[in-house]
Amino acid sequence: MRAVHRTIITLLIVGTMFLSPNIVWASSPSSNVTSHYGLSPILAQAVSSSSPNDVLSVVAQFPEGSTPDYMVASILASGLSTVTIRHAFSLIPMVSLYIESKEVNALSKNAKITGLTLDVQRSLSENEPVSDSIVASNSEGYVHFTKTIDAEDLWSKGINGSGVVVAVVDSGADGTHPDLQNKIIGFKDFINHQDDMNPSDGMNAYDDDGHGTACAWNIAGDGTANGGNFTGVAPGADLLIVKVLNKEGQGDDSVIAQGIEFAVNQGADIISLSLGGDWTDNTYLVEPSVAAVKAAIAQGVSVVIAAGNSGPQAFSINSPGIVEEAITVGASTEDKGVVGFSSVGPVYRTNSEPLGYEAKPDIVAPGYEVISGLAKDANPTEYLPYNYSQYQDYYTQWSGTSAATPIVAGALALLEQNFTHLTPEEAKTAIMKSAKDLNLDPMVQGWGLINVTAAAQTLSDYSSGITIMTPRRFPTLPWSGNVLIVGDDRPPQNITIISTHSIGSSKIEISGNASTYVQTNVDTISVIAGYSHFGIWLEIPNNLPLSYVGTYLGQLNITHENVTIASIDIEFSITLYGGRLMVDMEHHSANDIDYPSYYGYFTEYLRGEGVTLSEFGSPADNHQSYIDMSALAGSDIFMIMDTETAYTQGEIDALHQFVATGGTLLILAEFWNSTTNQASYGINYYNEILAPYGIQCERNGIGVGLGNYGVVYGPKTGSVAENDTLMDGVNSLYIVDGSTLSVNSSIANARGLFWEDPGKKHAIVATADYGSGHVIAIGDGSTLYDEILYDAIRFRADNLRLLRNLAASLVPEAPRIYDVTFERGEFGQPANVTAYVFDNNLESVTMNIIGPSGTNISGTVTESLGYEFTTSFIFDSGGFYTFNVVARDSSGNERVFQKTVLIPVNAVNDFFVQAVTYSLVGIVGVGLAYTAYQKYGPGRRPKRRPERSDEEEWEVPPPSIE
Repeated sequence: MRAVHRTIITLLIVGTMFLSPNIVWASSPSSNVTSHYGLSPILAQAVSSSSPNDVLSVVAQFPEGSTPDYMVASILASGLSTVTIRHAFSLIPMVSLYIESKEVNALSKNAKITGLTLDVQRSLSENEPVSDSIVASNSEGYVHFTKTIDAEDLWSKGINGSGVVVAVVDSGADGTHPDLQNKIIGFKDFINHQDDMNPSDGMNAYDDDGHGTACAWNIAGDGTANGGNFTGVAPGADLLIVKVLNKEGQGDDSVIAQGIEFAVNQGADIISLSLGGDWTDNTYLVEPSVAAVKAAIAQGVSVVIAAGNSGPQAFSINSPGIVEEAITVGASTEDKGVVGFSSVGPVYRTNSEPLGYEAKPDIVAPGYEVISGLAKDANPTEYLPYNYSQYQDYYTQWSGTSAATPIVAGALALLEQNFTHLTPEEAKTAIMKSAKDLNLDPMVQGWGLINVTAAAQTLSDYSSGITIMTPRRFPTLPWSGNVLIVGDDRPPQNITIISTHSIGSSKIEISGNASTYVQTNVDTISVIAGYSHFGIWLEIPNNLPLSYVGTYLGQLNITHENVTIASIDIEFSITLYGGRLMVDMEHHSANDIDYPSYYGYFTEYLRGEGVTLSEFGSPADNHQSYIDMSALAGSDIFMIMDTETAYTQGEIDALHQFVATGGTLLILAEFWNSTTNQASYGINYYNEILAPYGIQCERNGIGVGLGNYGVVYGPKTGSVAENDTLMDGVNSLYIVDGSTLSVNSSIANARGLFWEDPGKKHAIVATADYGSGHVIAIGDGSTLYDEILYDAIRFRADNLRLLRNLAASLVPEAPRIYDVTFERGEFGQPANVTAYVFDNNLESVTMNIIGPSGTNISGTVTESLGYEFTTSFIFDSGGFYTFNVVARDSSGNERVFQKTVLIPVNAVNDFFVQAVTYSLVGIVGVGLAYTAYQKYGPGRRPKRRPERSDEEEWEVPPPSIE
């Protein structure tokens, strides 16, 4: 986060991850670096929290080129009695081992070991969603994924994956399944050691979870049990089944790496990994699965990995899907869009190369309610029989990036058969370049939906080599959307060039009217075979005339000898400042803080309207901030959400005055627990604040569903949505532990807009007018939360639409005062007061400065750029100064800013002061951290994110992070 000074900068950044435009884009470190990293943080924590005799699973890393014998001997030379070697890798310079906690620190001092980390556990692609609806027996409405990715055209030419070996590193596979009996050429079990690598007498492969069977079927299921109506993408391919996950779908990361190593050693052409987990960059060098994936690709094996099911928040790509060279796969709903659960990029690297923000996923494939093979021992709560009467329990229907990943692996098998000696770079660039653009953010869709026939054509058309740039377009996440505000910018992110051949020195050129604002850190780059990178960012000047507001288009081109070898599109719009929403953080209990990062979608919608966020106070400062008109002067909307601590009468009066003079109050209640007769928020203070507006919070809890779910209120429950712009498209709402509102329509034009009950006694959404301002009240604060929105979409409720409407309704009709600054220099010289005022039909801006003596000392107001208004006076005295700005538009709307501040002289040499600029608004912009959260607080159940059983694509036009 950074403070707003005199410039009109409204950048919302993710946490503190800001990279200077002067960033050095370093090359990859030499492979012979042998620096000693010691204990990883996660291992150090495990040691400190365990008993001395606790046995820990640990991974030791050695320098590149270390042999298994050398590594084992080096560890044993430490003379530690509790070490048990699990596996010494030949593919990567690592050893997995068991060791008692008391000896870990001693092992870390071994000079031959470059790093030591805890062997973390991985699982099925995180939060694997499953389906609870069964497609009709005649498959009406179902489009099989082989049609969606256009595989059948290649089949007609005899290309079905024959002769290609795909390794499925997962929970195993059911060797007795009719569709797989002739497909499995080997089974290696790293969990229970029940191997069968001799296919001549039938396979003893098994799957005690069900996940691996479904994945294997998506690749090569031949449709024997369904008459050939449904098959995998490459029914002619051979399957090498490698079991690295137990019956709960979990396995150690080092065991997954063993499975990858085994697949490489057995000659697999493609590896499919539908598993993963959290990743932080400080573990990159010692995470076995990540290292194994990179090594496998370096040996010519294509590795396809699930992005994860942790979306739609940014930075949610699972590991090892973060590996740049791998093909990371998100989930689509047929060819319609990307499913809400599909993990979203970017990947952010602070230690490993390439530094900065990298685009992921690379591609998407069908991953919503797809038909796959059902293992006989599958978990019945996760893999439901599909169409029992017709297909005898041989098939299931499931969802997830785990389902999408083997579809892409199967597509690669078709390409591998058709194009011998296909390299990982050729396969990856072909499927990305030929993908169908779904017109979503590249951090959501990658290059789009895979089309395997188009990929084959691309390989034919570009037989001399393929070069692409990723992401597919710019700007993109993590700063979301294409909407910028005058004075805005975008910090750098990586553009990655992936090429199948070396091209040499090439120019970076930007065309179109967007070129004025797009910057790159270099003008030329040497395009190599593989991956090269450069930085790109946006700078929108703070003195941009209003006539420059509009849409900007262009292309970023890489040219070599005047021939364009790769391009990406650039598109963004510059809009006016639409106001500031100030969030009350001061009155949260320190034990129950609702951070703005919880509602990234809402802030994205606000940003689309030009509205920015700021925070008022902090629960950590022991309530040192006080709401008064001076504090409220910098905001157009003030939001109170799930606050618990007391509001003084003076603060309540200030809020009433704020609304009366044109401000908007957005107030969100929380849960009333009818069992304990307690509210989880400051209900009495809320009702004092709401008293003049005819709205009151009721002691009536709602939204308590089964299994920690909430309740969908809509036509089925008798709930009623009124005909109002705020309710446009909103017929139902998903509520989790909320409460209702009473509405007295005789006061302040109070109106209930969404009623819980058909009798319209209890409102969930209400609004009122007061003076020249407005009030909007909602009975459940978590309606805003990203995590709640996931379930709302799944249950087909209209929460997301409500947020979009809400954001649009909050844009003030009155002029918006972005900032007021006071700039002074030498004592006795002119000082300037500048107001930045935005309005489409601004009529006048008056400015008055009342000096310490009580006289009006302001001069003539001058205007420039259409939004910058300045007056001057001679600064010759320290003391209290009052600044008044009044902005009026032609519709009669008025916005008033007033603030009194103490300005010291700070004399230097008795007569001079250093030049100082004060931002009188004094607002700190809120950074958005797109992270999952758990919401716990007194008097309520935890609003956890439960396992999904039915995901759906977005049903309304999404903001960029969708």
